[in-house]
Amino acid sequence: MPKRSRTPPTYDQRVQHITIDSAALGVKKSFYIYVPPELKNGQRAQAVYMLRGHEREWINPTEDATRGGTNAIDVYQRLRSAGRIGPLVLVFPGLSSDDNSVPSVLMNMRAPELADHVAGIGRGQFADYFYNELVPYIDTFFPSDGGRRGMIGFSLGGAMAAKAAAERPDLFASAAAFDGTFLYAQDNGRSVKRADGVIANPMFNAAFGQPRDFAHLAANSPANLVLNGDAAKLASVTWLISFGPREIEPWGSNYFRGMHLLRCLRARGIANAIDPAAIADRAHSWNTADAFLELVLPIIAGARKEATANPGAKAPG
Repeated sequence: MPKRSRTPPTYDQRVQHITIDSAALGVKKSFYIYVPPELKNGQRAQAVYMLRGHEREWINPTEDATRGGTNAIDVYQRLRSAGRIGPLVLVFPGLSSDDNSVPSVLMNMRAPELADHVAGIGRGQFADYFYNELVPYIDTFFPSDGGRRGMIGFSLGGAMAAKAAAERPDLFASAAAFDGTFLYAQDNGRSVKRADGVIANPMFNAAFGQPRDFAHLAANSPANLVLNGDAAKLASVTWLISFGPREIEPWGSNYFRGMHLLRCLRARGIANAIDPAAIADRAHSWNTADAFLELVLPIIAGARKEATANPGAKAPG
């Protein structure tokens, strides 16, 4: 049975805070989950995973000053009240150190021992934890219907959402990313651009290795996974990629990184399901991330129905 935290941080009374023992990580790991109260016994709903880094970020109404006291649950409930979506199980995983200083980037970390100074990393096998432990745990103990799931991410969470969908399209029917921190694929997807300030950032030492293991980076980079993956399986995913405007690069948006991922998708004959500039205010902020969520959640809720209706969909061309 789920182990509820005895003293969970109170960001929102509508969610549950759950802690599980991870064999892949060798430590306890927590997540928040929202279960629609209208679900009756035996009823199940599609699960949507919402990624950023720490499990609190999508539900913390004061995560930054732009948010105005609301969070992702409020966005969901507005859409639900308007009849634009059915019930969804919302999952907010912790995919970083407990203090959020060391990101996993949803990798089996190259050098987790470099994060021994912080709690919550352990063996660092975050991909194994997420795919093999957390997803089955949600399907077992909560009313997730076990079908292909939705995935939404902001910033580093956007990179993780795209990575998960490209790596495991059998598990995820959609990948929505706002201002994702995507690396640049080179050499037809066999390598990544080495002269990249993101790669050099020391907060990634545990994930990327020190010195950097560029083969490991290429094997885990969303753009590289798109270029190297099975085109038909990738085309079964609904891709929803948006990013901030070019004029506020490099500190205010990930415009060039987002454009790069779109080029990689187009190279495989895969279209983006939204206009990247569909949101008027595209600053790299939680207010914008919530606006992105309001735009894409109805599409995510419908994406799996389309995939189910046409399970043999192939990449065009």
